[in-house]
Amino acid sequence: MTARHSTAEGPLWREAPLRSAAVVIVVAALMGALFASLYLDALGRPTARALAVGVVGPGAQSNAYLRALDEATSHGLVVTEFTSVAEAERAVALQEQYAVVQVQAGGSVVLGTSSASGSSVARVLAQASAQAQERTGTRLTTRDLHPLPAADPSGLSAFYVTIAATIVGFVGAFQLRVNAKPLSLTAWLVCTAALAALGGLAIVAATVGLLDLPLPFLETWWALGLQMVTAASFAATMSVLIGRWALLPTWALFILLGNTSSGGAVSPALLPQPFGFLHHWLPSGATVSALRAAAYFPETERWGPRLVLLGWAVLTVVALVLVCRWKRTSPAAA
Repeated sequence: MTARHSTAEGPLWREAPLRSAAVVIVVAALMGALFASLYLDALGRPTARALAVGVVGPGAQSNAYLRALDEATSHGLVVTEFTSVAEAERAVALQEQYAVVQVQAGGSVVLGTSSASGSSVARVLAQASAQAQERTGTRLTTRDLHPLPAADPSGLSAFYVTIAATIVGFVGAFQLRVNAKPLSLTAWLVCTAALAALGGLAIVAATVGLLDLPLPFLETWWALGLQMVTAASFAATMSVLIGRWALLPTWALFILLGNTSSGGAVSPALLPQPFGFLHHWLPSGATVSALRAAAYFPETERWGPRLVLLGWAVLTVVALVLVCRWKRTSPAAA
Protein backbone atom coordinates (compact mmCIF):
# COMPACT_ATOMS: atom_id res chain seq x y z
CA MET A 1 0.00 0.00 0.00
CA THR A 2 1.35 3.40 -0.94
CA ALA A 3 1.52 5.85 1.94
CA ARG A 4 -0.22 9.16 1.42
CA HIS A 5 1.51 12.21 2.83
CA SER A 6 -1.53 13.90 4.19
CA THR A 7 -3.22 14.75 7.43
CA ALA A 8 -6.79 15.24 8.53
CA GLU A 9 -6.49 18.87 7.53
CA GLY A 10 -5.29 18.16 3.99
CA PRO A 11 -2.09 17.49 2.03
CA LEU A 12 1.21 17.91 3.84
CA TRP A 13 2.31 20.96 1.83
CA ARG A 14 -0.75 22.86 3.06
CA GLU A 15 0.28 22.63 6.71
CA ALA A 16 1.04 26.09 8.20
CA PRO A 17 4.58 25.26 9.46
CA LEU A 18 5.64 23.96 6.05
CA ARG A 19 4.13 26.94 4.25
CA SER A 20 6.04 29.23 6.60
CA ALA A 21 9.22 27.22 6.05
CA ALA A 22 8.78 27.52 2.28
CA VAL A 23 8.39 31.29 2.53
CA VAL A 24 11.50 31.55 4.70
CA ILE A 25 13.53 29.45 2.26
CA VAL A 26 12.45 31.53 -0.74
CA VAL A 27 13.10 34.83 1.05
CA ALA A 28 16.51 33.63 2.26
CA ALA A 29 17.47 32.56 -1.26
CA LEU A 30 16.40 35.92 -2.69
CA MET A 31 18.31 37.79 0.03
CA GLY A 32 21.43 35.77 -0.77
CA ALA A 33 21.12 36.48 -4.50
CA LEU A 34 20.55 40.19 -3.87
CA PHE A 35 23.48 40.35 -1.46
CA ALA A 36 25.87 38.69 -3.92
CA SER A 37 24.76 40.74 -6.93
CA LEU A 38 24.90 44.10 -5.13
CA TYR A 39 28.28 43.45 -3.56
CA LEU A 40 29.85 42.16 -6.77
CA ASP A 41 28.43 45.02 -8.83
CA ALA A 42 29.33 47.80 -6.39
CA LEU A 43 32.48 46.44 -4.76
CA GLY A 44 33.83 43.78 -7.09
CA ARG A 45 34.73 46.13 -9.96
CA PRO A 46 35.97 49.48 -8.60
CA THR A 47 35.71 52.05 -11.40
CA ALA A 48 36.44 55.77 -11.31
CA ARG A 49 33.11 57.58 -11.53
CA ALA A 50 33.60 60.92 -9.79
CA LEU A 51 37.24 60.84 -8.73
CA ALA A 52 38.26 64.33 -7.60
CA VAL A 53 41.79 65.23 -8.70
CA GLY A 54 43.51 68.57 -8.19
CA VAL A 55 45.89 69.88 -10.86
CA VAL A 56 48.64 72.48 -10.52
CA GLY A 57 51.09 73.97 -12.98
CA PRO A 58 51.37 75.69 -16.37
CA GLY A 59 48.92 74.26 -18.88
CA ALA A 60 47.88 71.55 -16.46
CA GLN A 61 44.35 71.23 -17.80
CA SER A 62 45.61 70.49 -21.32
CA ASN A 63 48.57 68.34 -20.28
CA ALA A 64 48.92 65.15 -22.33
CA TYR A 65 49.49 62.97 -19.26
CA LEU A 66 46.36 64.29 -17.54
CA ARG A 67 44.28 63.69 -20.67
CA ALA A 68 45.66 60.16 -20.92
CA LEU A 69 44.99 59.60 -17.20
CA ASP A 70 41.39 60.68 -17.70
CA GLU A 71 41.02 58.34 -20.67
CA ALA A 72 42.54 55.46 -18.68
CA THR A 73 39.85 55.94 -16.03
CA SER A 74 37.09 56.03 -18.70
CA HIS A 75 36.74 59.77 -18.12
CA GLY A 76 35.95 59.25 -14.46
CA LEU A 77 38.04 62.17 -13.19
CA VAL A 78 36.63 65.40 -11.82
CA VAL A 79 39.48 67.88 -12.27
CA THR A 80 39.89 71.06 -10.22
CA GLU A 81 42.71 73.52 -10.88
CA PHE A 82 44.61 74.99 -7.93
CA THR A 83 47.03 77.90 -7.84
CA SER A 84 49.63 76.13 -5.70
CA VAL A 85 50.70 72.65 -4.65
CA ALA A 86 50.15 73.55 -0.99
CA GLU A 87 46.55 74.55 -1.70
CA ALA A 88 45.89 71.31 -3.60
CA GLU A 89 47.48 69.16 -0.90
CA ARG A 90 45.42 71.00 1.70
CA ALA A 91 42.30 69.95 -0.23
CA VAL A 92 43.50 66.33 -0.05
CA ALA A 93 43.98 66.69 3.72
CA LEU A 94 40.41 68.04 3.94
CA GLN A 95 39.30 64.95 1.95
CA GLU A 96 37.93 67.12 -0.83
CA GLN A 97 40.40 65.70 -3.38
CA TYR A 98 41.88 62.23 -3.77
CA ALA A 99 45.07 63.14 -5.60
CA VAL A 100 47.18 65.98 -6.98
CA VAL A 101 48.73 66.16 -10.44
CA GLN A 102 51.56 68.68 -10.52
CA VAL A 103 52.81 69.63 -13.98
CA GLN A 104 56.37 70.95 -13.77
CA ALA A 105 58.48 72.97 -16.17
CA GLY A 106 59.72 70.77 -18.97
CA GLY A 107 56.60 68.58 -18.94
CA SER A 108 57.49 66.24 -16.08
CA VAL A 109 54.66 65.32 -13.70
CA VAL A 110 54.40 64.58 -9.99
CA LEU A 111 51.40 62.48 -9.00
CA GLY A 112 50.49 62.72 -5.33
CA THR A 113 47.99 60.13 -4.12
CA SER A 114 46.59 59.50 -0.64
CA SER A 115 46.33 55.88 0.52
CA ALA A 116 44.64 56.96 3.75
CA SER A 117 41.83 58.58 1.74
CA GLY A 118 41.09 55.19 0.18
CA SER A 119 43.51 52.48 -0.84
CA SER A 120 41.09 51.42 -3.61
CA VAL A 121 41.42 54.86 -5.22
CA ALA A 122 45.20 54.73 -4.92
CA ARG A 123 45.22 51.36 -6.72
CA VAL A 124 42.93 52.58 -9.51
CA LEU A 125 45.08 55.68 -10.00
CA ALA A 126 48.28 53.64 -9.98
CA GLN A 127 46.98 51.37 -12.76
CA ALA A 128 45.62 54.28 -14.80
CA SER A 129 48.83 56.27 -14.27
CA ALA A 130 50.97 53.42 -15.59
CA GLN A 131 48.86 53.33 -18.75
CA ALA A 132 49.01 57.13 -19.14
CA GLN A 133 52.76 57.21 -18.66
CA GLU A 134 53.30 54.43 -21.20
CA ARG A 135 51.09 56.19 -23.71
CA THR A 136 52.64 59.64 -23.35
CA GLY A 137 56.21 58.87 -22.27
CA THR A 138 55.88 61.40 -19.44
CA ARG A 139 58.60 61.60 -16.82
CA LEU A 140 56.57 60.72 -13.75
CA THR A 141 57.29 60.89 -10.02
CA THR A 142 54.79 59.50 -7.53
CA ARG A 143 54.24 60.42 -3.89
CA ASP A 144 51.92 59.13 -1.19
CA LEU A 145 50.73 62.23 0.65
CA HIS A 146 49.03 60.26 3.44
CA PRO A 147 50.46 56.73 3.62
CA LEU A 148 48.83 53.98 5.65
CA PRO A 149 50.67 52.51 8.66
CA ALA A 150 51.90 48.93 8.84
CA ALA A 151 49.17 48.12 11.40
CA ASP A 152 46.46 48.95 8.83
CA PRO A 153 48.07 48.40 5.41
CA SER A 154 44.78 48.25 3.48
CA GLY A 155 42.99 50.97 5.44
CA LEU A 156 40.11 48.65 6.32
CA SER A 157 40.17 48.91 10.11
CA ALA A 158 37.38 51.53 10.24
CA PHE A 159 35.24 49.37 7.94
CA TYR A 160 35.66 46.18 9.95
CA VAL A 161 34.93 47.71 13.35
CA THR A 162 31.85 49.40 11.87
CA ILE A 163 30.56 46.03 10.63
CA ALA A 164 31.18 44.54 14.08
CA ALA A 165 29.28 47.36 15.81
CA THR A 166 26.39 47.08 13.36
CA ILE A 167 25.97 43.33 13.86
CA VAL A 168 26.23 43.59 17.64
CA GLY A 169 23.60 46.34 17.59
CA PHE A 170 20.82 44.64 15.66
CA VAL A 171 21.57 41.10 16.88
CA GLY A 172 21.52 42.45 20.45
CA ALA A 173 18.11 44.04 19.81
CA PHE A 174 16.64 40.81 18.45
CA GLN A 175 18.08 38.77 21.31
CA LEU A 176 16.68 41.18 23.91
CA ARG A 177 13.28 40.81 22.29
CA VAL A 178 13.47 37.01 22.41
CA ASN A 179 15.22 36.42 25.73
CA ALA A 180 14.37 39.39 27.96
CA LYS A 181 10.56 39.24 28.06
CA PRO A 182 8.83 41.05 29.59
CA LEU A 183 10.91 44.23 29.44
CA SER A 184 9.49 47.75 29.56
CA LEU A 185 10.47 50.40 27.03
CA THR A 186 12.49 52.29 29.63
CA ALA A 187 14.32 49.14 30.67
CA TRP A 188 14.95 48.29 27.01
CA LEU A 189 16.48 51.72 26.38
CA VAL A 190 18.73 51.33 29.42
CA CYS A 191 19.82 47.88 28.22
CA THR A 192 20.53 49.25 24.75
CA ALA A 193 22.66 52.04 26.19
CA ALA A 194 24.55 49.48 28.25
CA LEU A 195 25.03 47.29 25.16
CA ALA A 196 26.39 50.25 23.19
CA ALA A 197 28.75 51.31 25.96
CA LEU A 198 30.05 47.84 26.76
CA GLY A 199 30.00 46.55 23.17
CA GLY A 200 31.82 49.60 21.85
CA LEU A 201 34.39 49.37 24.64
CA ALA A 202 34.96 45.66 23.95
CA ILE A 203 35.54 46.22 20.22
CA VAL A 204 37.87 49.15 20.84
CA ALA A 205 39.80 47.26 23.51
CA ALA A 206 40.19 44.22 21.24
CA THR A 207 41.22 46.17 18.14
CA VAL A 208 42.97 49.31 19.34
CA GLY A 209 44.34 47.87 22.55
CA LEU A 210 45.32 44.35 21.50
CA LEU A 211 45.86 44.72 17.74
CA ASP A 212 47.31 48.24 17.94
CA LEU A 213 45.12 49.59 15.15
CA PRO A 214 45.64 53.31 14.46
CA LEU A 215 42.16 54.34 15.65
CA PRO A 216 41.76 56.91 18.44
CA PHE A 217 40.34 55.16 21.51
CA LEU A 218 37.68 57.61 22.71
CA GLU A 219 36.42 58.73 19.31
CA THR A 220 36.17 55.13 18.10
CA TRP A 221 34.26 54.14 21.24
CA TRP A 222 31.89 57.08 20.81
CA ALA A 223 31.24 56.40 17.11
CA LEU A 224 30.76 52.66 17.50
CA GLY A 225 28.41 53.22 20.42
CA LEU A 226 26.20 55.47 18.29
CA GLN A 227 26.28 52.93 15.46
CA MET A 228 25.10 50.22 17.87
CA VAL A 229 22.32 52.43 19.23
CA THR A 230 21.17 53.17 15.67
CA ALA A 231 21.21 49.53 14.56
CA ALA A 232 19.51 48.32 17.75
CA SER A 233 16.82 51.01 17.73
CA PHE A 234 16.02 50.52 14.05
CA ALA A 235 15.77 46.74 14.50
CA ALA A 236 13.56 47.19 17.56
CA THR A 237 11.28 49.64 15.74
CA MET A 238 10.87 47.19 12.87
CA SER A 239 10.16 44.40 15.38
CA VAL A 240 7.32 46.39 16.91
CA LEU A 241 5.92 47.35 13.50
CA ILE A 242 6.23 44.11 11.51
CA GLY A 243 7.19 41.47 14.06
CA ARG A 244 9.08 38.42 12.86
CA TRP A 245 9.97 39.98 9.48
CA ALA A 246 11.93 42.81 11.11
CA LEU A 247 15.22 41.30 9.98
CA LEU A 248 14.46 42.08 6.32
CA PRO A 249 14.44 45.91 6.44
CA THR A 250 17.25 45.84 9.03
CA TRP A 251 19.39 43.65 6.78
CA ALA A 252 18.55 45.82 3.76
CA LEU A 253 19.48 49.11 5.44
CA PHE A 254 22.64 48.07 7.28
CA ILE A 255 24.06 45.19 5.22
CA LEU A 256 22.86 45.53 1.64
CA LEU A 257 22.89 49.33 1.44
CA GLY A 258 24.92 50.42 4.46
CA ASN A 259 28.00 48.25 4.10
CA THR A 260 28.03 48.57 0.31
CA SER A 261 27.92 52.37 0.37
CA SER A 262 30.07 52.85 3.48
CA GLY A 263 33.24 53.62 1.53
CA GLY A 264 35.18 51.19 3.68
CA ALA A 265 36.06 48.53 1.12
CA VAL A 266 35.70 50.75 -1.96
CA SER A 267 35.88 54.54 -1.89
CA PRO A 268 32.71 56.52 -2.70
CA ALA A 269 34.32 57.95 -5.85
CA LEU A 270 34.48 54.42 -7.29
CA LEU A 271 30.94 53.36 -6.38
CA PRO A 272 27.99 53.31 -8.79
CA GLN A 273 24.88 55.27 -7.93
CA PRO A 274 22.94 55.30 -5.70
CA PHE A 275 25.72 53.98 -3.43
CA GLY A 276 27.97 57.00 -3.96
CA PHE A 277 25.13 59.26 -2.80
CA LEU A 278 24.04 57.00 0.08
CA HIS A 279 27.58 56.99 1.47
CA HIS A 280 27.10 60.52 2.81
CA TRP A 281 23.70 59.89 4.43
CA LEU A 282 23.59 56.38 5.87
CA PRO A 283 24.95 55.63 9.36
CA SER A 284 27.55 53.08 8.25
CA GLY A 285 29.12 55.52 5.81
CA ALA A 286 29.13 58.24 8.45
CA THR A 287 30.81 55.92 10.97
CA VAL A 288 33.52 54.83 8.53
CA SER A 289 34.16 58.43 7.44
CA ALA A 290 34.33 59.70 11.02
CA LEU A 291 36.74 56.97 12.10
CA ARG A 292 38.96 57.32 9.03
CA ALA A 293 39.17 61.08 9.51
CA ALA A 294 39.96 60.69 13.21
CA ALA A 295 42.70 58.17 12.47
CA TYR A 296 44.41 59.74 9.45
CA PHE A 297 43.25 63.35 9.20
CA PRO A 298 42.89 64.50 12.83
CA GLU A 299 43.91 68.07 12.07
CA THR A 300 41.26 68.54 9.39
CA GLU A 301 38.33 66.51 10.72
CA ARG A 302 34.89 67.56 9.54
CA TRP A 303 31.73 67.53 11.61
CA GLY A 304 29.51 66.31 8.77
CA PRO A 305 29.87 62.54 9.34
CA ARG A 306 29.61 62.97 13.11
CA LEU A 307 26.37 64.93 12.78
CA VAL A 308 24.89 62.37 10.37
CA LEU A 309 25.72 59.57 12.79
CA LEU A 310 24.34 61.46 15.78
CA GLY A 311 21.21 62.35 13.80
CA TRP A 312 20.54 58.71 12.94
CA ALA A 313 20.93 57.66 16.57
CA VAL A 314 18.51 60.33 17.80
CA LEU A 315 16.04 59.72 14.97
CA THR A 316 15.87 55.94 15.49
CA VAL A 317 15.48 56.21 19.27
CA VAL A 318 12.71 58.83 18.93
CA ALA A 319 10.98 56.70 16.27
CA LEU A 320 11.12 53.66 18.57
CA VAL A 321 9.63 55.56 21.51
CA LEU A 322 6.81 56.97 19.36
CA VAL A 323 5.99 53.61 17.78
CA CYS A 324 5.97 51.84 21.15
CA ARG A 325 3.63 54.45 22.65
CA TRP A 326 1.38 54.25 19.60
CA LYS A 327 1.23 50.44 19.85
CA ARG A 328 1.12 50.53 23.65
CA THR A 329 3.91 47.99 23.88
CA SER A 330 7.69 47.69 24.23
CA PRO A 331 10.38 46.14 22.00
CA ALA A 332 10.52 43.15 24.38
CA ALA A 333 6.92 42.81 25.47
CA ALA A 334 5.66 39.49 26.78
